[in-house]
Amino acid sequence: MKKRVTLTVEEDYILAAKEYGKMKGKTVSQLVERYFDVMGTPKTPVRKEDLPPLTRSLTGILKGADIKDYKAEYRKHLEEKYL
Repeated sequence: MKKRVTLTVEEDYILAAKEYGKMKGKTVSQLVERYFDVMGTPKTPVRKEDLPPLTRSLTGILKGADIKDYKAEYRKHLEEKYL
């Protein structure tokens, strides 16, 4: 089922999208829909049982992990490893 969406975008982007769409024979709506599709927007929820075994085994391992300062932690790890 298709639904209408209103987006607020800079005019230059709209003009560029219309021009690109004209070259490709697509509407701006079709381009946006394709973008969402390429982004991997799931059409149906992904069930854990449908995941590959390795991915399934990794799901949920970060629950409760404090990863707010992951850049500092990674920097510290690299310093310990290479210095």
